[in-house]
Amino acid sequence: MLTSLPMLILAIFITFIIGFILITSYQVYISAKQIEHSTPSTRNSITILDRCGSILPYWLPLLEGLQNFGQQILPDYPFSLMSLYKKTLMPFVIFYVTHPALAFVTFFVLYYLFVRAKSPLPNRPFIRFNVLQSILLFLINSLLGATFRALPIEFRMSLYGLMLCNTLFWFVLLTIIYSVFKSIEGKYAKIPVISQAVRIQIDNQN
Repeated sequence: MLTSLPMLILAIFITFIIGFILITSYQVYISAKQIEHSTPSTRNSITILDRCGSILPYWLPLLEGLQNFGQQILPDYPFSLMSLYKKTLMPFVIFYVTHPALAFVTFFVLYYLFVRAKSPLPNRPFIRFNVLQSILLFLINSLLGATFRALPIEFRMSLYGLMLCNTLFWFVLLTIIYSVFKSIEGKYAKIPVISQAVRIQIDNQN
């Protein structure tokens, strides 16, 4: 454990450097984009119910990301962070892991109720956007997790594997935190590529 500590510190440091570069690049990207397409009247039509309903679907990619990456790296983080994780999210992750069918059931329920063009529920564009975005994040997390687990164990346990796992973990966490924060504000998230793909999918269904 002591011999791996310098590697862990180095991996965390490099991960934060990568994260800083990505966040800075993202801020430049946002600054270069035009103002949101929605009009003030459209933004005002987003109710508290829409905001609350838009937050809930992000539990799905969050638990998937914690299962794929958080479970592996959080035990090596400072004890206070691990203690906080055990008291808050870990029980949900354990329940999620021990009930693997839950993710697929939730996925299809969300798709049936909110994403389908002939949904039985009233059309709420803001909720629909966030549900579809959370589903896409879930699928990306599942694909990344499966790809990472398919790598040789020697690589996963190495410094580069640890760096990759940290990077993927923080990608999952930061995109979800950003999306939830935007949902609380009543604004559409602008995650490069992902949010654009969601808008294209919604436009194609309309």
